[in-house]
Amino acid sequence: MFALISIKKNIFLAVFCGISVGYIINVIVERFAYRPVRFSGRITPTISAVGIAYIMRNIILRVWGAETYLFNIELGGTQVEFGNFIFGTLQIYIFFIAISLMLLISLLIKRTKLGQSVIAISQSIPTSALMGVPVNKIISMVYGIGGALGVIGGILFCIYYDNIFIGIGFMLGTLKAWMSSVFGGIGSLKGAIIGAMILGLSESFISGYVSTTYRDVFIFGFFIIFIIIRPQGLFPAQISEKL
Repeated sequence: MFALISIKKNIFLAVFCGISVGYIINVIVERFAYRPVRFSGRITPTISAVGIAYIMRNIILRVWGAETYLFNIELGGTQVEFGNFIFGTLQIYIFFIAISLMLLISLLIKRTKLGQSVIAISQSIPTSALMGVPVNKIISMVYGIGGALGVIGGILFCIYYDNIFIGIGFMLGTLKAWMSSVFGGIGSLKGAIIGAMILGLSESFISGYVSTTYRDVFIFGFFIIFIIIRPQGLFPAQISEKL
C-alpha cells in the first residue's frame, strides 16, 4: 500500500514504473506471440498481433473500464511568443523530448554493437545467427525498447490532450504513427521522423486554413493518393538483395 501511495505522489517514479512495465510486457509478447511464428510469413504474425491487441484491450477494459480519466501532471501551461507565432511550453517540452529520444535511438543504431546487431538481423536472421549474433536476445531487447518508447509516447500524447481513455491511442496515435511511417518509408528512421513532421504540419495547416471538421478527409485522401503514386515512401529502407 505504501508503495502504491508513493507512486501516485511521485510522478517520476510513476513514469519509470510505466516504462518498465511497457518493456516487460513487450518482451513477454515477443516471446509467446511473435517468436513462435517468426518464420511463418507475414500474415500469421499480423494475425497474432491483432489477437494480442484485443486481449490486452479487453484486460484494460476489465480493470479500468471505458471511462475517460483526467491526465494532468502539471507540465507547462504557459505560452512563448516568437514574432507572430505563439508556442505553448508544453508543446516545446514534447518536441524536445521527442527529438532527444530520436537522436538517442539513431546513435544507438549507428554507434553501438547492439545497433549493428539489429541492422544485421533486419537483413538476415539466419546469417546473423551463423555469425554469432544472439538473435533471440537482440530481438527481445528491441521489442522491449519499443514498448518503453511506446509508453513515453503515450504519456506525452495524453499530457497534450489532458485525458486518457482506452481508444485514445488508436485513431490519434497508432494509426497516425503508421501513416507517418508509410509516408517516410517503412524501415527508415529518417523517413519516419520526416513523415511525422509532414503529417503534423499538414493537419495544422488544413485545420487552420481549410476546416477542422474535414481535416481527416483531406489527410486520408492525400494518403491514398500518395501510396498509389509512391508506395515505397519518401525514403525507402535500403535492403540488400538476396542472390
